[in-house]
Amino acid sequence: MAREIFDREGISPHLSKGQTDIRLTVLQPDTLQSGWAVLILPGGGYEMTASDREGFPVAEAFCTADHTAAVLEYSVLPDRWPMALLEAAASIALLRQRGAQHIAVCGFSAGGHLAGCIANLWHMPTIAHTLGVLPEKVRPDAAILCYAVVTAQPQLRSRTSFGNLLGSGVAIHDTLSLEKSVRKDNPPTFLWTTASDDSVPAENTLLYATALQRAGVPYEAHIYPHGPHAMALADTRTEGNPAQQDPHVATWFPLCLSWLDTLT
Repeated sequence: MAREIFDREGISPHLSKGQTDIRLTVLQPDTLQSGWAVLILPGGGYEMTASDREGFPVAEAFCTADHTAAVLEYSVLPDRWPMALLEAAASIALLRQRGAQHIAVCGFSAGGHLAGCIANLWHMPTIAHTLGVLPEKVRPDAAILCYAVVTAQPQLRSRTSFGNLLGSGVAIHDTLSLEKSVRKDNPPTFLWTTASDDSVPAENTLLYATALQRAGVPYEAHIYPHGPHAMALADTRTEGNPAQQDPHVATWFPLCLSWLDTLT
């Protein structure tokens, strides 16, 4: 598979310089492409990006399935909102400019929150004004949220993720509690988590699925009964501790590939 790397300027000259060295790595399959490009947003609580587990192995899996895949190592602490959102939007615009027919955004944990932000908020005037693009150029055609941080409800939220994203003590606007900002023009969405996730409670995924249902947005959701946080592909391709490898949970990936096929 071919690999290209873009720095901040290469992603978009309109992005403000932050304190994080961001990078977009694009992997192209060796075989004929299906038309999908998948932008992968690793987790890491907006403090880091876990690209070694939730980034490149996932990208290689999509690439092996004949999809273009791109890993965005986006701005994290000490950079704040909305830098990462603008970088994700600019990456989608770049992939579209390079000929991608359909673009899915795939995020894990805090990266799932970022994926949900671009799925919910692609129409924000700040994005179009900053990047100099039409809103439809940054709208993903599908969203894949993997054990995603969703809600700002005190008893269910990831305090670390929101604190790193906004700053300690900063009020969380309703748009960032993603179950409150879903609209009918959200893209079709695939969601999965485990009922025993002790870092990001499964209610986050359930709240988002309920919001999609109410807005009339097509979705597919899978809640696996067992498994810790940060399972990634849930097999040896993403290693981790033995509890993070489970053949039942690993079915999320082929299910997701089948779901993508239904959208084209």
